[in-house]
Amino acid sequence: MHLPSAIAALVEGSDVERVDIGESTARVFRITTPDRGLLFLKHAPRDAELSAEAARLRWLSGRAQVPDVVAFTIENDEEYLLMTGLPGLNGVSAARQGPESVCRAMAHALKQLHAQDASRCPFDQTVDAQIARARRRTHAGLVDESDFDRERLGRSASELLVELEAKRPADESRALTHGDACLPNVIVDGERFSGFIDCGRAGIADPYQDLALAARSIEGNLGSRWSDIFFREYGISDPDLGKLAFYRLLDEFF
Repeated sequence: MHLPSAIAALVEGSDVERVDIGESTARVFRITTPDRGLLFLKHAPRDAELSAEAARLRWLSGRAQVPDVVAFTIENDEEYLLMTGLPGLNGVSAARQGPESVCRAMAHALKQLHAQDASRCPFDQTVDAQIARARRRTHAGLVDESDFDRERLGRSASELLVELEAKRPADESRALTHGDACLPNVIVDGERFSGFIDCGRAGIADPYQDLALAARSIEGNLGSRWSDIFFREYGISDPDLGKLAFYRLLDEFF
């Protein structure tokens, strides 16, 4: 793979391995360097918006446990994001060894993130902003209808957009959120939360943006009883089913 000179100079002489987990449109590589430790490189066309992830990682630095941006560059309409690695395994792999500890770690990590001061966060992920983006993506034909959840397969993005607007929650809290808090995007080292990855949708949103996708990922990978542990550890005894459904529907557009 060709690399821009600014990136190539940082990883010269390194061992490179392709990483296939997750649903990102970017190509991801694990890079073991002789002098910089473990790095990860994301490479994608410019419209994949790795620049948005780089900006969020820089803003989140010191506010949340996330990778550091080593370098970001654009060349020939291709984006390259080089980041530090985090110790441990992604939540899916870690859960094979200890599902309960992963659910607990994820719950505590999200609760801590949501408690951060988000008053100066420049990234708007509120319902109004996300519905507007969903509308633009639908009209531009950018929504992957083949990747809908099982219960929505066969329907069109236009149909789901009508449903999305009709099911807008009556109230919306505001917090600093990850935006795509599924198990592959959480890194766990033993029983300890190590950090969040794939932060391109981070910003101000209702905490249910994270809770809905986290619980769905836990249920899909581990079974429904584990989401009860997740909610209990987070501090919710009676989750808002309407909000869970709305934010899972919203996720179909991204």
